[in-house]
This record gives sequence, structure tokens and C-alpha cells, in this order.
Amino acid sequence: MRSRAATALLGAAVAVSFTGANAQARPKEPHTERVSTTGAGAQLDGYSHQGVLSDDGRYLAFFTKAAEFGCRQNTYTCLRLKDRDTGEVTAVPGAGGHSWAPPVISGDGRHVGHTSGTKVPVPYLYDRTTGTTHEVLPESDPQAWTGELWSVTREGGQVAYGAGSRTRPTQRLYVRDLATGANDLISGEADGDKEFASLSADGTRVAYQVRTAGDDPADVLVRNRATGDVVHVDKGLGKGSLVQLSDNGRYVVFGADGGTYVRDLRTGRTRHVADTPATSASRDGRYAVLAAAEGDTLTLLDLRTGRRVPVGPGQAVPGAVTAKGREVAFTSGATDLVPGDTNGDTDVFVRHTR
Repeated sequence: MRSRAATALLGAAVAVSFTGANAQARPKEPHTERVSTTGAGAQLDGYSHQGVLSDDGRYLAFFTKAAEFGCRQNTYTCLRLKDRDTGEVTAVPGAGGHSWAPPVISGDGRHVGHTSGTKVPVPYLYDRTTGTTHEVLPESDPQAWTGELWSVTREGGQVAYGAGSRTRPTQRLYVRDLATGANDLISGEADGDKEFASLSADGTRVAYQVRTAGDDPADVLVRNRATGDVVHVDKGLGKGSLVQLSDNGRYVVFGADGGTYVRDLRTGRTRHVADTPATSASRDGRYAVLAAAEGDTLTLLDLRTGRRVPVGPGQAVPGAVTAKGREVAFTSGATDLVPGDTNGDTDVFVRHTR
């Protein structure tokens, strides 16, 4: 059984940085950029995937097996944090085991969350300013010694995570206040196992996906932590899948019946916005990335106007879209997206949409 004590690791002792001496400002015009590179911009020998971005696009977290970062010899992938303005690439401490879920990054780029472990998933949060990593589990719950990290507020003050036992690692949903260490139980094991969660910027609302039985195997719910009220946002639409709760806590982007919907929690109105499921959305709740059909590309959808912009062939994970939909991170094995792509592996790219 793992200790619930917070593990502090000095970033300077375990992080390896590669800084490009000639780092330049990122161009603004629409184009595709390969971002899983060394600090000097060279391609990597080894695959990279599951890129997530801070709100302004400056910070990128991604998994890699790159030989240049010493990851080729590892049994598991490495997690790296890249400052795209300076080119600095930093190893995220504590992420040396199997990656059980995509990484999570705060809107300001200071905190990187991950779920790692050689035998069971354990949630961690890294603070790049202090260089420390903390295990995120409830000390008061002896039955919750494994789990999965899903969401961190914009400034990293609170995190939402699943916790439980080896056989049911996400049977409970907690929100943790990192300043006080308090863990608020949002949904217990009797409600069903949780599969994903998303926090508003102030942490007062949490949206979550719960596994259920019968003809409707998954529901999307939103809990107001101040009042205790719970809204079932996908009711009557079949199997639901949570994509994103907006930072202001008003909009929920979710999938159901193979399509994408937006629920306005203030008015109670639910809109069907696409016949294709979304895989990621911006934290402001305005833009969503629609999954690519076979042989097709990802699409960025403006949920307010309906405007669609091609992104590229591949996959995007939650946290891949910057504020105002200006950039989208995605994983692709295509070799014709940027010049000089000869490594024969999947890479992480960013599409600048405007």
C-alpha cells in the first residue's frame, strides 16, 4: 500500500532541461507546427503523444519515448513540459511509471498533473515554480490508495480526481483544495465508478462522467458544491461522455448518441451542435475539437457560430485547445504536416488556427 504522504521532489535534482538558444516568438498566421522536439527544435528519435496546452499555448505537456531525453531505454514513457517561448524542456518528476491517463495542465501552465504507477494508477501534481511533486490521495480514506487525476483549476488551487481500490480505482470522486489539504467527496461508490471530471475555474462546480448499469451505461452530471444541487445534463440522450466544463461553470460540452451537445446550466437549454463526437474543448467553453472520421482530419468547431476549421489527421485529448481556440495540439503519424519529418514515429503537433 502506497504512503499518502506528499512526496516532494526537487525539480532541479531530477529534471533535465534542453534550452534553445535561438528561441523565437511563435508565428501568428495559420499553420501547423511540430512541438514534440528538442529545445533547439530538432525532431525526436522516438514517438510522442497526448499533448496538452496552457491557455495561452506557451506551455506544452506531452508523453514521449525520445532517445534525446533519455526515454528510449525506459520501460515506460517520459512526461515532459516544454516552454514554447524559450525552448526549455523539463522532465516532470514522479512520472516514471506507466501513464494511465493523458496529462493535465493548469490554464496558467504552472501545474502539470499525471496518473502514473508501475502496478496501479496513482495521481500526482507537479508545480514547476517550486519544483515539487505531490501525490494526490485522501489521507482520511484508507480504502482509497489508487486513483486517477482528471482536472486542475486554472491557477492550480484545486484538483478533481478519482480514488479507490485496486479493482475499482475510481469508485469515488474527490475535489482537493491544495492550500488546505481538504478533500471534498463529490460522489461515492454507490453512484457508480467515475470515468472523468472537469472543474470550473473557481472549483465551485464539478462536472463528471459516471458509469451506470442498464441501457444507459454512462451519465454526465454537474454538482454545485456550494448548494449540493446536481444536474443530469445528458438525461434522455443515451450514453453520455463528458468533454469539458467551462471555466465560468456555465457551459458543459458533452457527447451523447454519437454527437456533441452543449448544456447551458443557467438557462437549462441543451443544444445539439455536431453529429460527430468531440474529444476536447477550450476552457472558455466556446471551441470543441471533433474527432476525425477514418481517413479524415480533426475539426475545430466554434460552438457559438458553427464555424469549422480543419486541424489535421490524428487524435486530440482533453486539454488540447487553448483559450479562444487559437491553437490545437494533436498527435499524428502523418509525415507531410511539416518539412523534414523523417523520424517514422508519431509526433505532437499544434495547429495555429489564425
